[in-house]
Amino acid sequence: MSQVTKYLKRMAITILFICNVNQTAFAVPILSFNNAQADVSQVANIGDVVTLELWFSGLELDDVGGFDFLLSFNNMVSPLNSAQANLSLTDFDEFNITPSPGALEFSGLSYLFDLSDQVDEFMLATISFVASSVGVSNIVLSNLLISDSLADPIDISVFDAQIVVNVDPNMTVPEPASIGIFILGILGLTARHRTNKLD
Repeated sequence: MSQVTKYLKRMAITILFICNVNQTAFAVPILSFNNAQADVSQVANIGDVVTLELWFSGLELDDVGGFDFLLSFNNMVSPLNSAQANLSLTDFDEFNITPSPGALEFSGLSYLFDLSDQVDEFMLATISFVASSVGVSNIVLSNLLISDSLADPIDISVFDAQIVVNVDPNMTVPEPASIGIFILGILGLTARHRTNKLD
């Protein structure tokens, strides 16, 4: 009976070990909005400001020593309001966010040889957009170059975001001023009077 128990214990330990190895093998760093580690969608009304945080996560086995990538968005639907680097980050000696119409370029570099103290997840930046017209703005991350402290490239999973802008149902349509209606009435009567005179 004890042989069977030992065998079952060994089997259980082996299965746990295999599961842990598989999880470790598939764990890759992630770049996502709001640390969701999934695609994000936010709904806004015209005039709203939508704020998104950009996070690195899943860094249990890797450290980020450098990055360069592009963030693009629909400038007509959601123009940029602001882009702020996380000022509490001390890992990167150089950190730039370069705006252009409909895009932001992020680049950063650490001169540290040892980044073993880097946390497993951290916020890189906060970006806000103004919902300016009805439509959908896809916030897409592309042209990614992510490297470790030795400048070796890191495979990374990327998740995008989306801003859906609607018309505010509580928004009232302004009525024409009464003086405008009065003027239109006078013009209408004048035109009618002239038509009757010609007959």
